[in-house]
Amino acid sequence: MDKRDYYEVLGISKGATQDEIKKAFRKKAVELHPDRGGDEAKFKEANEAYEVLKDESKRQAYDQFGHSAGADQAGGGAYGGGNPFAGFQGGQGFDPNEIRFDFGGGGGGINDIFDMFFRGQQNRTRDVEVVITIDFDDAVKGATKELSLRIADHKSGGRKQEDVKIKIPAGIDNGQAIKLEGKGEINKQGMRGDLYVRVQVRPDSRFERDGSSIISKITIGMADAALGVNYPVETISGKATLKIPAGTQPNKVFKISGKGMPIVNTDKYGDHIVVVEIAIPTKLTSKQKDLLEEFGKSSGKRRFW
Repeated sequence: MDKRDYYEVLGISKGATQDEIKKAFRKKAVELHPDRGGDEAKFKEANEAYEVLKDESKRQAYDQFGHSAGADQAGGGAYGGGNPFAGFQGGQGFDPNEIRFDFGGGGGGINDIFDMFFRGQQNRTRDVEVVITIDFDDAVKGATKELSLRIADHKSGGRKQEDVKIKIPAGIDNGQAIKLEGKGEINKQGMRGDLYVRVQVRPDSRFERDGSSIISKITIGMADAALGVNYPVETISGKATLKIPAGTQPNKVFKISGKGMPIVNTDKYGDHIVVVEIAIPTKLTSKQKDLLEEFGKSSGKRRFW
């Protein structure tokens, strides 16, 4: 199979600086190292690309001749016998755990990078996430809830029972999370991660929520829609009066400003959106029919039956 372009292997451009080459290889090395379950062949490929591109003379030859650079030169050429790994530990075989690279600055090589990585993995703190369900009114007004949790304590080798109070802010939305710093798992050094409390909000039959807006529907009669009416509307903060003008059509949308959900950590509120539906009677008295007939004649509307 044809070799891939070395710049492509490291994910850099041909004009990359030496610093960019080093950073790109560090990233690839951590990602592909076999000790982390990476692809050994791709790790070797990245090593090879880095060995060529970090050396200006090898890089210049590669830029000019590609992978064939030095292939026709007996005993060496730009790659030292066609092998960019020449002079490295490991001889003819490939052992990713023995290959060491100098990243400059007096560093200790790639093994030091992995030592730091795996040491960090062992010592890192772990966050915990729990889910709680609250009523719609709690999301509107805010609430304080108490949870009893069993947190993993790796220092003592067991679990720690804790009661945690959670302050839920007014206006929290379904799916949002509250972060409690230092309430997560305890590592072997006694350091703690964080606790994330994800909130699920029970729906309310009266209202629909869209961000900070509350949506509800009302149904009015034909006469009210035609003549106009002041109509009482239930909002999350109590009753409000909606002025419906004469001639309102079905599914007309009105807005009551400032009567929606509280906006978290502010003193502002969203709006209440009202969708107006118009009830068409299915049964009419004789008098009602006569009145509608008279209305139809007076409005000049033709009947088709």
